[in-house]
Amino acid sequence: MPYEPSPFLRSLPLFTEDEHQPFRKSARGAMRGAALLVHGFPGTPADMRLLAASLASAGWDVDAPLLPGFGPQIITLPRRRYAEWRDVVVERVRSLREEHSRVIVLGHSLGAAVSVVAARREAADGYVLLAPYWRFGGPMSHMLWPLLRFFFKRWRPLRRADFADERIRNGLLAIIPDLQIDDPAVQAELRAFVVPTQLLSELRRLGIAAGREVRHLHAPTLVVQGIRDSLVKPDDTSRLVERLPSLRRYEKVDGSHSLPLPEGGAWERVSQAVLRFADEIASA
Repeated sequence: MPYEPSPFLRSLPLFTEDEHQPFRKSARGAMRGAALLVHGFPGTPADMRLLAASLASAGWDVDAPLLPGFGPQIITLPRRRYAEWRDVVVERVRSLREEHSRVIVLGHSLGAAVSVVAARREAADGYVLLAPYWRFGGPMSHMLWPLLRFFFKRWRPLRRADFADERIRNGLLAIIPDLQIDDPAVQAELRAFVVPTQLLSELRRLGIAAGREVRHLHAPTLVVQGIRDSLVKPDDTSRLVERLPSLRRYEKVDGSHSLPLPEGGAWERVSQAVLRFADEIASA
């Protein structure tokens, strides 16, 4: 049966703030080039605004698109295919190439995977991969996934959620600021919320493609990984780094998965690493 969002989901004002919209930011001072910033899952361009400001101050024009199916379109996400995300990055790199002699791409998590896959079709002059996603679970999940998907067509991620947990509350309120989390009827709807396994399959396919295509990423590449990341494991990133033919640096920082944001715990280190790398590309 094709995925259809519930009436409850369709009624919610999701990611309505302006900060979640795609944006362009002009360079200040001497022009160095253009930087394409690709958000992660289930993020929006809001996650990239601090890095965008730092790069713009350093002389880079910044372009931060919203990937299809994210932000206000998130209820359509289960219908999306990773080729749609790849094509956005390909188109934006081509467009920036027409205006700038240097183009760098910075991707976070899923955005890093999309950037790697897009590079095969339209390469930039340098890449920054922050907590790059590429592995969908461990080896057993790869072997068992076809069987699991056959028996479990839908996944209910909030079925047993503790809505008193501040992490869960803050995560939901970041998406839906006016959500009445303490309302029993709202909690019942959230527990009934289903994610089709088709979406998980698409994320798995993207990870496999990124792990394959990274061997062809010949532009200089900076990889930054948080040692406290519970979503993209540091050991997995180390394995990915071994496949990179043009690794410039691999920096491990004392941070979580949210590397582009202050709450990730390593914002200064991440910002400094990105600006240093961008300067190297501009000077090459």
